[in-house]
Amino acid sequence: MTKLLSICFLVLTSIATYAQVSTAPAFPKADQPITFTVDVSGTALEGYNSEVWIWTWISTGCATGCDAPTNVNPAGSAQSAALMTRSATDANIYSITFTPTSFFGKEADAIKEIGLLLKGKDWSNGKTPDYKVEISSGGLALLFSAPAVNPLFLNSGESMNIEVIASDIADLSLTIDGDNVGTATADKISYNYTAGSPGKYAIKIVGSTATEMVSKEIYVIVRSATEVSVRPEGVIAGINYSPDVTKATLCLWAPNKGSVYVISELSGWEVDPNYQMKKDGEYFWIELSGLTANKEYPFQYLVDEEIYIAEPFADKILDPNDQYIPSSTYPNLLTYPEEAVRDEWYFNRLSVLETGRSEYEWQTTNYAMPEQSELVIYELLIRDFFDQGQQNYQNLIDTLSYLSDLGVNAIELMPIMEFNGNESWGYNPAFMFAPDKYYGTREKFKEFVDAAHGKGIAVILDIAMNHNDIPAPFALMYFDFDKMTPTVDNPWFNTGATHPFNVFFDFDHESQYTQQFLDTINHYWLNEYKIDGYRFDLSKGFTQKYSGNDVGAWSSYDASRVSLLKRMADEIWSHSPDAYVILEHFADNTEEKELADYGMMLWGNLNHNYNQLAMGYASSSNIDWGYYKTRDWTKPNLITYMESHDEERMVYKTTQSGNSAGSYNIKDTNTGLQRAAAAAAFFYTIPGPKMLWQFGEVGYDFSINTCTDGSISGDCRLAIKPVPWNNVDGLAYNEDEARNKLKGTVSEIIKLASTYSIFSAQDVTIMEDGLIRQLALKNEPYLENPVDTDDMNVYIVGNFDVTTKNVTAKFPHTGRWYNYFAPDNTLNITSASPTIEIKPGQFMIFTDVQLPSPPDYLIEQTITGFDPGKMEGRQIYPNPVRDMLYIDNHTSYDKAVITDIKGKTISTQKYDGSKAGIDVGQLEAGIYIIQLHSADTHSSYRFIKTNH
Repeated sequence: MTKLLSICFLVLTSIATYAQVSTAPAFPKADQPITFTVDVSGTALEGYNSEVWIWTWISTGCATGCDAPTNVNPAGSAQSAALMTRSATDANIYSITFTPTSFFGKEADAIKEIGLLLKGKDWSNGKTPDYKVEISSGGLALLFSAPAVNPLFLNSGESMNIEVIASDIADLSLTIDGDNVGTATADKISYNYTAGSPGKYAIKIVGSTATEMVSKEIYVIVRSATEVSVRPEGVIAGINYSPDVTKATLCLWAPNKGSVYVISELSGWEVDPNYQMKKDGEYFWIELSGLTANKEYPFQYLVDEEIYIAEPFADKILDPNDQYIPSSTYPNLLTYPEEAVRDEWYFNRLSVLETGRSEYEWQTTNYAMPEQSELVIYELLIRDFFDQGQQNYQNLIDTLSYLSDLGVNAIELMPIMEFNGNESWGYNPAFMFAPDKYYGTREKFKEFVDAAHGKGIAVILDIAMNHNDIPAPFALMYFDFDKMTPTVDNPWFNTGATHPFNVFFDFDHESQYTQQFLDTINHYWLNEYKIDGYRFDLSKGFTQKYSGNDVGAWSSYDASRVSLLKRMADEIWSHSPDAYVILEHFADNTEEKELADYGMMLWGNLNHNYNQLAMGYASSSNIDWGYYKTRDWTKPNLITYMESHDEERMVYKTTQSGNSAGSYNIKDTNTGLQRAAAAAAFFYTIPGPKMLWQFGEVGYDFSINTCTDGSISGDCRLAIKPVPWNNVDGLAYNEDEARNKLKGTVSEIIKLASTYSIFSAQDVTIMEDGLIRQLALKNEPYLENPVDTDDMNVYIVGNFDVTTKNVTAKFPHTGRWYNYFAPDNTLNITSASPTIEIKPGQFMIFTDVQLPSPPDYLIEQTITGFDPGKMEGRQIYPNPVRDMLYIDNHTSYDKAVITDIKGKTISTQKYDGSKAGIDVGQLEAGIYIIQLHSADTHSSYRFIKTNH
């Protein structure tokens, strides 16, 4: 390799410089005063004219207590030790002096490197980027003050200064690729280097005293031009596996970039010219060989010599925070290699490749997705659904029976794509193809989907495609780290959001790059993991139409947004025709109607309205907007919900703000639970898909803003919440009789609405009078004397006031009506508008065909103030029956119809009155209903067929 051309020793100043931070003395010592001087020019604090504080931490070798005690936000007088002094001659230069050992309260040997930034009183006032300064913790230490980066890239013939500082006078020896280029007995040394031919050159400094010898090494890469070469056939962006398990081809999609290196254990975790990728148009690629099957290889890319990213399409990402993931959740998880740790947090992500990996063997082969209109979706956040250390897919698999018994037929998971940190809601995704390891392995996620399908439960993924967070590679590759925004040449992202309520970095959805990326993501999860669809977070943000902070303008009809969403949906349905496409939209109804009629489903937020009813307040309590026809939609694609992850919990609202009258007080927990059941009766029974938030079925009553210490604050919205399976205030929810009654009632209502076709009726009337609610569902064709459940009609009435009310009931017709939750309380309606006395919080569901009764312990319902009319004393016997079923007063009937409990007709027999019995000996054991008909009346009875 080229030898070095010249040597010169320089006298260094007494100040060491680290970009915009300088220190005095030049080599800071942990147990001596250090003056830190920071130039904030070009940062968010440039020109800031108020007080500025230092925020600092020990950035190397510290496991706990790494932050300075003064790290408090917002800063105040108690943090005066961290207050910076502004220069009298330059308002953008600040300084502070402190001794690290006393400032941090640590021993000197615990302080080897200090991280720092400057900030205003509050984070919102602005801050600088992070800086790091090496510290001598005792003994001889060496520091490369130049070059400031490692590795350094040079062109052949380009010169640079090499400068080294020692913490004490020592014998210093500087070598390049093993050739000595200078020695000195001093505390500093310098050398001027001119680059020769392309290659990698190690620069090493050795320092020694009478008692110790230390060394430090950096290296220089002399550039070679990126080789232009066409990719092998079939190689696409991402990790390409070969039939030969010793090989894999990496391909990075990086438009307008000049060079890319692969860094891994294969390169010694350093930049190695042997792992420089070839270029094919917008793609860089390299074939790796000598790999071992079933061995995981972490790696990352160095792009244009300054940006470290993981593979955007990788299905596994390593993160230093992985150390906090329990081994029970993710067994044998690789440790993040120390050699790969970089100063900037956003450069600390590694992608993983593994050849010869076994494919998951799917067990459920006969799964049929629920119809869109029949979805009962259970939205959950795995993080808050189980105890600390138990938040994983295996526990979710073990809970499927609970959800199935509840009547749920779809689970919507809050985002599980690799996000920053571990304990997150998931709306800060960075890698869209990798399941976050905090919940388990990718194979265990497949097992969960498989098991859910085995119980007839669909799996829907909440996905954030309005935005990404760094270190998302496509954001990071084109990023302004001073302004912390994407650059104008970013093919995927806007420099700033086009709309209100944006978080992180806004995708440009009109970009062909974004559309291709989004389409690939959507295809991947539907086909690789066999999920059933998506809920697209903040879908109203899928637009380039600029609305700034004007929410009204943003919500108005946007033809370009409609076009973008239809394009996306069409692409999904081209390969997955039945996939659910759900939007969190909340736009003008004309836009939502167009999208719903196109086949997409949209969230319908009725949280405020149902909460008002539950709390006993008439204002804003109308619920008719939760019915798709009220919105003039032609398809029942409105997913209404009373609670979601974003909304306050109903029973928390009732306990905090419930109305009262006399001894009836909605703030009483049990009363609030009863009113939650009444709300459910007017929720699940309205036609169309429905969603409930986790633990809503047991009346979860911790605020959405509950902090981990039990206090309530808007700052704690995203904080971990109490898990009600645990003892809460001494009683676990599943041991609470009132909560179990609510769960049982909700389950029965869900099953009722899911079983009978009337709850998909087109003729629906929602009647709202103060706090009285009535709901009538009439079948088509409408029959006042239905023969079976296929012709059944339903009437529901409820009193959400705090006093007993006499309600003018609007039954669809006169005749016999059966109280579903109180079958002995059957009514014979003889007038068009009878009056019923209903207690506060009471509801009743009536059908005009008798149905199997739910457990009688759930609700105590007795109607007072109403004459039920004369009921004939007909009955059947024996019950249970083995062979012959006999009927009292049999001469009154001419036909007997036997159905199963879902209303399916099993047999129809003419009944001429000449015989008293019907042979049921051929029926399988189970529960049946016999309907007895005559010219002007009919009766229904439940019986049990037994073989004993």
